Amino acid sequence: MKKLLSLLLCTALLCAALPAAADPDAAFEAGTLKLAETATPYTPAVSDFELTDGMLAALKELAPETDVSAMLEEALAGGPPTVLSLAPSGNAAILELAGFGVCCYEGKYHVIWPGADRGAEDTYGNRKDFFMRFAGKYRTSIDDYSGVIWSPDGRYVAVSNMYVLFAGPKVGILPPMVIDAATGGMILLEAFPTDQSIRRTVASACFSRDGRYLYYVVYGRSEDGRTRLCRCDLATGETETLLKSEERAFMPPLRELADGSLLISDDNVTRLREYGTVFRYAEKDGEWTLERIEGPATVRYVSPNRLFYSEKTGYAVTLNRTLLRGIYSFQVFRPEEDFAGFDRILCLSEEKDEVLALTGAEFEDAVNAAMDQNSDKPSDSSSFETGDLLPYRSIEYAVMSPDGSCLLAVTNSIADPMAGRAWDLLMIRLSDLAVRKVEGPDARSIALGALLGWRRAIEWNTDTLVIVSEAGVKTYQFE
Repeated sequence: MKKLLSLLLCTALLCAALPAAADPDAAFEAGTLKLAETATPYTPAVSDFELTDGMLAALKELAPETDVSAMLEEALAGGPPTVLSLAPSGNAAILELAGFGVCCYEGKYHVIWPGADRGAEDTYGNRKDFFMRFAGKYRTSIDDYSGVIWSPDGRYVAVSNMYVLFAGPKVGILPPMVIDAATGGMILLEAFPTDQSIRRTVASACFSRDGRYLYYVVYGRSEDGRTRLCRCDLATGETETLLKSEERAFMPPLRELADGSLLISDDNVTRLREYGTVFRYAEKDGEWTLERIEGPATVRYVSPNRLFYSEKTGYAVTLNRTLLRGIYSFQVFRPEEDFAGFDRILCLSEEKDEVLALTGAEFEDAVNAAMDQNSDKPSDSSSFETGDLLPYRSIEYAVMSPDGSCLLAVTNSIADPMAGRAWDLLMIRLSDLAVRKVEGPDARSIALGALLGWRRAIEWNTDTLVIVSEAGVKTYQFE
């Protein structure tokens, strides 16, 4: 029974205040960039936990013979918790503690539990299913690409994950769920049937800037179409469908622009669509529309795979896949300025620490040339081998700085086959596309983290970065 509750409680842990985000642009100018590992500041005691009657009753139902207080005490004796995610607001965090998950908002700790006091009627048992299914797996998705989305004040945490469509029990079913950090209770926004023939999941989500709404995109073939944009008023609990569409506009994360419209990408490199693109959801006079923003190259060459946006600087960034599957290009543009810069394809030089600006046609020619060089290989030859023939570095992972001025990227290249593959952690300043190497964690180990059961990730919400590597999950700060 003890093992059961330990598994059930491993969802998330939110806790106390953090310093404001550092200035990466200033660090960029200062000289050598270096990340240094930091020790965890989180050492809660059992007395710091608020074990409410409602929470204890819910957990008692799942594991009747378990003493929650005793289990917490034993877990805390095993060492400090691991930091998984830090809220941009600086007053909350997600931690893992020996299989336990606890949320703490503004210094108050709560065990996460399938609360039933708010939200939609749980017709299909979604709360319990969500609670049990993600226990022990939450740590594999710590960033907003496939996991944690924070409200502006750190009060609420939403979870989206497109990968649940393809793996795990009850495949294809992930209802919209929010954790209230002030109580630890789960809030179900919309009940989803658990019928395996109905594949649907919350693939992408974001909170509005004022924290009033959670916008989320439901993806999966149903009577509602392929994608459905929804909005939940967190104060009233009212959820409404804003737009149904047959477009595949679902790739996380969803981003809200300064004017209240929403950006999202369509990653489908296998479909012969005319252009690789991003989409914009916008509302006018009470009606929502979905606009496709045309890209500079066909989808076989440029297909946005991840989207960043900063209201502070107005910059948006996409990482782009190709038919070679790898990410060899990116774009930096300004959505509020008629998408200025979206017509450029940017690549990291394989030979120098610099960014190359190409037209769509120039990038397509480079990809075609690489494919021609690889044409004499067996038909089952990996497309990544073809990607190695491109004169650009592959971007394995990237994240935007909290102030929106820089992009931190894990890259690799094979410019010199005799020397083997080179892995680097690079900082790209968006204003002038200058590039600097970053010392500290081994870039290769960050990518390899995915092979050890952790989805590779770098989260950068405050002056502390959370990095997943083959060594586990650790926190770093720039020196």
